[in-house]
Amino acid sequence: MAEQESIRCIQLALRDMQLLLPNSVVAEIISYVRPEQAGHEWLDGIMTWRGVSVPVVSIEKMCQQAHVEPGARSRIAVIYNLHNDDEMPYVGIILQDIPRAFLAEQDRMPAQTSGSGCEFMQGRADVMNSELMIPDLDAIMDATRQKMQAL
Repeated sequence: MAEQESIRCIQLALRDMQLLLPNSVVAEIISYVRPEQAGHEWLDGIMTWRGVSVPVVSIEKMCQQAHVEPGARSRIAVIYNLHNDDEMPYVGIILQDIPRAFLAEQDRMPAQTSGSGCEFMQGRADVMNSELMIPDLDAIMDATRQKMQAL
C-alpha cells in the first residue's frame, strides 16, 4: 500500500473565508493587539513582536471583501517571510477566530487554481463542503513591502 502524502496545516478563520497554510510558515498565533503605528487601507499598521516591527494586514481588505473590526476572539497569525528579508522578516494577518489544526491529505483535497477572484489567493481546496483558500504569500509579502515603502 502506498504511503499517503499529508501536510500538517493550520486553518485560519477570516470573516467569510478560511485560509489554509502549512504549519511551517506560521511563526506564532497571538491575541489581537492594535498596532502601535497606524497603517492605511488594508495595512492595519505596524506592531512590535519579539522586538521586531511586523506589518499587520487584513486579507479581507486586500481582496476587497466585507470585513469586521477585530473583536475579543480575533488573533494575529505571524507569518514568516519566505524570502529571508531582514527588513521585513514577518507579516501579521488578522484573524477573526481561533485557528484550527488541519491535516491536508492530497487524495482528499481536490485543488482548484481559480475561483477566488482575488489576486492574493493562489487557489483553493474543496474539503467536505468547505472551501479553503490558499493565499499567495509572495504576492502578499510584495504588496506589503510596497505599501510599507510608501508610508
